[in-house]
Amino acid sequence: MQLGGLSVYVGDASEMKNPKPFKTVEEQIAILESRGIHFSNKKDAARFLLKENYYAVVNGYKDAFLDKQKTNLDKEDRYIDGTNFESFKRVYIFDKALRNETMNVLLEAENAMKTATIYAFCEVHGNVDEYLDPACYCRKSEYKYEDYYTKGLIKLLSVLQGIRENKPHKQYIKHYVNEHHCLPLWVASKCLTFGNMSAFFDYQQQRVKTKTCVALARSLNKQVVKQKQLTFAFHVLPAFRNICAHDERLYCARVGRLGDMGFDQLLRALATVTTKERLSQFSKSVLVLLDEVARGDPSLESVILRGMRISRKDLEELI
Repeated sequence: MQLGGLSVYVGDASEMKNPKPFKTVEEQIAILESRGIHFSNKKDAARFLLKENYYAVVNGYKDAFLDKQKTNLDKEDRYIDGTNFESFKRVYIFDKALRNETMNVLLEAENAMKTATIYAFCEVHGNVDEYLDPACYCRKSEYKYEDYYTKGLIKLLSVLQGIRENKPHKQYIKHYVNEHHCLPLWVASKCLTFGNMSAFFDYQQQRVKTKTCVALARSLNKQVVKQKQLTFAFHVLPAFRNICAHDERLYCARVGRLGDMGFDQLLRALATVTTKERLSQFSKSVLVLLDEVARGDPSLESVILRGMRISRKDLEELI
């Protein structure tokens, strides 16, 4: 039919093509079998896929098991001879546990970085609402990405103003404003995401950045925290935190502007913003997880470490 000069299809919906039709779990297993995956226990595999989600398990972890030559030739996924569904399951379970361990240390690092930055800002800018004043941030010439300076600063100040107006609808903000008629940055900062804090740090004047490094080093009992290393951590760690928070694949994830920073760079950043003891503890927990997956299938350890771009020796040297 014609509608406003446009042709509109009003036929039976069943006639329209569905490029991704629903598949039962049995159909999903049959498809995987046809593409070269062996199942030693289909009932167990079906339960696992129903619990964890086919897309998350298979599409999330298939890259390590694909026969790229056959896949390119057949124009659909083909798996390396001998690939067992248990391999998917083991890597998936490993990565899920890795996310939990990583999230814990990232939350600790985020809190330390946030606390040091807010402390330094408030030490330099004593008035309670100065975090809303553009004059309290660095000049355009001091900002690394000059073309983005104005847009980024407006966005940051908008976030801060929204918190000041209690757009997050937090009871503690309402109480503080009603009781004290102001909202100090150390209270408002509870509503700032790791990404917000990364932007906040980037826009600081040099004297605030210097004091942030001093405060963080003091809190971690380190001799010094270098500004370049802290800036790197602020740019890398929020992306990994988001991966963990959203249950995305972690062990072979790549982040950064160029998408070239892997788990090796995560460890490098954590070395700056955690204590030596906490990094050692984290490294031990990763080694334990690797041992668990290797007991089920020794070949998977090299697959995982290759994705993480590290070696066992790298982890052992952090202990």
